[in-house]
Amino acid sequence: MALAETGTPGRHGLSAREREQLAELGYLVRVRSFDAGEIGRVVASCESMVRRLVEASRDAPKVPAGSYLFQPVRALCSFLKWEPDHPDVVQGVEPFAHFDDELRRFGDDPRLVEPMKDLLGVPEVELFTEKLNLKRPRVGGSIVLHQDYPYWTENSEDPGAIATAVLFLDDADRANGGLEVLPGSHRRGLQAGKTVRGFAKFEMEPQGFDETQLVALDVPAGSVVFFGSLLVHRSLPNASDRERRTLLYSYQPAGRRPAVSFLADFFGR
Repeated sequence: MALAETGTPGRHGLSAREREQLAELGYLVRVRSFDAGEIGRVVASCESMVRRLVEASRDAPKVPAGSYLFQPVRALCSFLKWEPDHPDVVQGVEPFAHFDDELRRFGDDPRLVEPMKDLLGVPEVELFTEKLNLKRPRVGGSIVLHQDYPYWTENSEDPGAIATAVLFLDDADRANGGLEVLPGSHRRGLQAGKTVRGFAKFEMEPQGFDETQLVALDVPAGSVVFFGSLLVHRSLPNASDRERRTLLYSYQPAGRRPAVSFLADFFGR
């Protein structure tokens, strides 16, 4: 696993060694970029946001889509995700920065933004979309094997110019459903999706895939993983008694349409 120290105070861009790691492996881990106090405040904001969306979506239907269960929150131009096997347990929220000012500001933190400028090779970046993933103890389900690129082909100007920073809000390991990545998979290009219609077509076809190649990223809370849209990754169910929450900010070159603008078209707003 590629681990890096956090950036020097006043400068959080990528070092030469980190650039080499990203080019070779397709991902980079910075350990404890954020301290416990910061993470505690972010967790409180995230849980408050979830409660707000659950209340706002009370009468909206839940719609199966591939391996997921979505619920549109039209009033906030967002979606709740629910655990398919436990449909009363929230699995995630996307997007949220357009209605949650505090979490929006957090996405502007230089510890996230500066590495993204270097990763994408542009002078300025802006948020493309944001996602909160929740894996509650014993019931949090898996995130299927996938690349991000296919999901963004219909709601972005260039899915290849989008990269993600995953902030771990809890200590994560394989037991509680931590992130697993395939090193070097970003160099293999776009992988075959499932030969089905609908949302599931964006998922990778797992048949014939050697899962032993996946590397589990065991990281403490406050750590950040950076990667581009072609890295193959997944996460397993949370089989522990611990929370496993992650906050994902995806960035693109400044001046391009964010995902929420495409979503607004979907909601007819």
